[in-house]
Amino acid sequence: MLIETGIDRLDELLKGGVPAITNVMLYSPPFIGKENILKKFVLSGLEKGEPVIFVLTDKSFSEMRKEMETLDKKFLEYEKGGRVKYIDVYSKGVELNEKGKNVIFVDSPINREKITASIIATEKEFTQKYGRHRLIFDSISTLIVYSDAKAVFRFLQVVSGTCKRLGATSIFSMTRGMHEEIEVQTIKHLMDGVIEMREDASRMQIRVQGCGEVVSRNWIDYLLEKDEIKLTGAFRMSRVA
Repeated sequence: MLIETGIDRLDELLKGGVPAITNVMLYSPPFIGKENILKKFVLSGLEKGEPVIFVLTDKSFSEMRKEMETLDKKFLEYEKGGRVKYIDVYSKGVELNEKGKNVIFVDSPINREKITASIIATEKEFTQKYGRHRLIFDSISTLIVYSDAKAVFRFLQVVSGTCKRLGATSIFSMTRGMHEEIEVQTIKHLMDGVIEMREDASRMQIRVQGCGEVVSRNWIDYLLEKDEIKLTGAFRMSRVA
């Protein structure tokens, strides 16, 4: 079974979407559309009745809520209905006085045991109610900054395995340009696929590694227009237009 990303041409490239109950890394520099893919993935799932878990290390749950509501006014209805849960690893560390019904606060990115326990508890709740669900982890890079790649690798071994066991299709974001190549390859080893983005001169490009059968594994041009990512490359011919 394939899980749609919510971006039509990306789903076409993926021959329908990412395989269900897998872990995918989204590897991209800032400001070229990574957040758009994460949010479209979330909304696509909610529209199909699949709940979502946000694990946030770079922004508060209320910031994410506002951004999601801007994209879709129905988002707050989804949240009130119990189909959106947050694990906020950001707010306490920067001393924000945040409160929320559907959120678990973790005091620090170093507290990986609390993050793991929070993910497992929330996933078990969703598994009992809904079965399949989606998870966004944004981002791995912050954990590595606070700890080291080996510790984060061990943490992700547990988390990624748990996500698959409990029925989640997960995207883990990682910021391109912040890490040594050995760190990147180590984390990729845990994933079932990678959606990679880059800016090459004035061109923004995307490619897919793993993720089952795809149309092309070459770099494909895309445009970023407000909240939309539009793949413009001719990947049916296995080339970049």
